[in-house]
Amino acid sequence: MTLIPAAKLSSSPKILIIGYVWPELTSSAAGLRDSHLIETFQERGWEVLFASSSKENTFSEDLKMRGIQVCPIQINDSGFDDFLRKENPDFVIFDRFVTEEQLGWRVQEICPGAVRILDTQDLHFLRRSREIQLRREESGSLSDTFATDAPSSDTCRELGSIYRCDTTLILSDFEFRLLVEKFKIPRELLQMSRFHYAKPPIPSGFFERKNFVVIGNFRHAPNADGVHWLRKELWPEIRKALPDAEVHIYGAYPSKEMMELSQPAMGFVVLGPTPDATDTLRRYRVNLAPLRFGAGIKGKITDGWWSGTPVITTPVGAEGMAEELPWGGMIGTTVKDFIQKAVDLYTQPGEWFTCQKRGLHLIESLYSRERNSEALHQHCLDVRADLLSRRSSNVVGAILELHAHRSTKYFSKWIEEKNKLPPNNAEER
Repeated sequence: MTLIPAAKLSSSPKILIIGYVWPELTSSAAGLRDSHLIETFQERGWEVLFASSSKENTFSEDLKMRGIQVCPIQINDSGFDDFLRKENPDFVIFDRFVTEEQLGWRVQEICPGAVRILDTQDLHFLRRSREIQLRREESGSLSDTFATDAPSSDTCRELGSIYRCDTTLILSDFEFRLLVEKFKIPRELLQMSRFHYAKPPIPSGFFERKNFVVIGNFRHAPNADGVHWLRKELWPEIRKALPDAEVHIYGAYPSKEMMELSQPAMGFVVLGPTPDATDTLRRYRVNLAPLRFGAGIKGKITDGWWSGTPVITTPVGAEGMAEELPWGGMIGTTVKDFIQKAVDLYTQPGEWFTCQKRGLHLIESLYSRERNSEALHQHCLDVRADLLSRRSSNVVGAILELHAHRSTKYFSKWIEEKNKLPPNNAEER
């Protein structure tokens, strides 16, 4: 672990966020998270740079309009080293562990005094493990447990990234406990950092709303699986009990197959992208989050609470979202239970208003913009002030940095040299 102390911090620190993709505020919880990070530092006078190797698209937020320096970069290209030398950031946030794997060693070499921060978004190995388990069992399990198999390569890679960074931001209290209790990650390497929401507006009530809603990026495997599961097992029974109700399904990147699931005659309508998730959610009576696997904080649920729309979800959907506070909706533990609770919440005004109030309370208690933003800002400053001590005590991080980053470094350099060869020569190599 690099022990070079950080230089004195200026009154306007520079922070570089390296995104797995460009922020898509209207299409995903990941985009919402990126927006919250940017706001936290920009509002406090920090200079914010956002870099990504992905291609921008119609969902990508216009960061330049927000005064953010946008930096397209290439993976396996020493041009990124020149970029780092020029900008010399005080802090670097890696959006998901794969960006730290690809570029962390370059940041360590070029900017050894920069604080390296991993933003997990969710624990990818946890989500992936559950997906594999579900496919293997084909049981429709709604379990909120974690497979106890030997650690997968994904698990080892993500845990290695956590150790190599100076601090890691965790969004879910379940995932925080999992890392500390099961994987023995030192608490001082982790920081709880949930979404940041402004105070919710006064929501509309039960009788001003109708129908069910589902919302979520279709490229996210848990969302796509949930829509298929809803269409096949859940909605036919809900519709049988509520023949006048409809479910409207929104999400970015719908495939042709997904759009063809739409069947208006049975009240199952797939509508595709929506420009404003919260504005859409506040028109509906019940928010359905039929998740059979997943991890982290579910933006579709927090957006629903902020919009005053109670949610029906599974134990996986509810995991890590509310600590010990009352849930802002209902949790279905079996297929039959999910269906019954969806019908009950849709038809019982008193219970509905109670759930709406609980959701709004969760936003104000756990997802407060003012409180969470300041906590994140202060944590970054604290890590910077204690950087030398933190790195000295992180022996595992030093070992992994030496071995894992050596292999990543030279593999990246090999790819860079290979890319310089003419096509025919590259194939021969």
